[in-house]
Amino acid sequence: MENKHRRIWSKMGLWLAVALMALSLAACGSNEDKASPSPSASESASPSASASQEPSPSASATSSEEAAAPSETVYPLTLKDSTGTDVVFEQAPERIVTLAPSETEVMFAIGAGSKVVAVDNYSDYPEEAQSIEKVGDMNTNLEALLAAKPDVVLAHGGMQASVIEELRKLNVKVFASDPKTLEQVMEKIETIGQIVNAQAGAAQVTATMQEELKRVTDALQGVTPKKVYMEFSAGWTVGSGEYMDEVLTLAGGDNVSKEKSGWFEVDPEAVIQSNPEVIIYSHNTNFDLGIPQAIKERPGFEAIDAVKNDRLFAVDDNSISRVGPRLTKVLYEMAKAIHPDKVK
Repeated sequence: MENKHRRIWSKMGLWLAVALMALSLAACGSNEDKASPSPSASESASPSASASQEPSPSASATSSEEAAAPSETVYPLTLKDSTGTDVVFEQAPERIVTLAPSETEVMFAIGAGSKVVAVDNYSDYPEEAQSIEKVGDMNTNLEALLAAKPDVVLAHGGMQASVIEELRKLNVKVFASDPKTLEQVMEKIETIGQIVNAQAGAAQVTATMQEELKRVTDALQGVTPKKVYMEFSAGWTVGSGEYMDEVLTLAGGDNVSKEKSGWFEVDPEAVIQSNPEVIIYSHNTNFDLGIPQAIKERPGFEAIDAVKNDRLFAVDDNSISRVGPRLTKVLYEMAKAIHPDKVK
């Protein structure tokens, strides 16, 4: 069982492992604490600051363009994270541990990668992250983490609930996030930028994401959605209420699995009856996920329009499975696959 979980974690990154671990543990009759793959709306909401960020006196005397630029973070700063905990930052953290590949990507994307002193085992992007000290995967090595002497640990609020609790008992500052929509992903990036006083870098990242999102939505104005089936891991798909369903919808797709919520095992008969026009699946360049073969070998799938017309398209496994800066890039790739006549 543990080997299966490690394989999922490595293949899909932290985010999708939330659902798979919870479901597989339930199947095994485990009595261990399990994180819910669909936290309450209050936990999914973007973190909020209780300390106002006022521009410096000189800012009012600058041009309108300069005045619109992000201000320096004013400390002390109090933010509520996805676990509902108020986290206080007396000053900008200089030593940061990231326990999720998405959080590592965010730190580097906003120009704060030099502050990262340790990461989880699967933080492999960007390349610089591969040489940073590792502190475990699903099972965080607390001794190694504590040895890194972090000012703050950035974690995932769902999968890592137990380690977050342990760290807080040890008086280690943890800020957790659990975005459920593309908008919340961008809000998370801006919040991390605020925490580490890299607001300008965070604003540049989210501005790029907004531009990439607009490029897709503009191209797809008035388009009729196409029926799409998504398989992110062999035998697993996604329903409504998750960021991946939203990305598929923004890409001009009509998710044939939307009647159910969360992450769940494929119902082949339901997919056959829905007869999707397009199939999107995850692809990893480092190892074979086995998804296209599994799709083509399922009895009855040969009658599906997407299979008959060879409308199966791969998207990068890590990009689609991590709630970080690359989500709008994979959105574009999905839109191009679903509506090649509209998105070039």
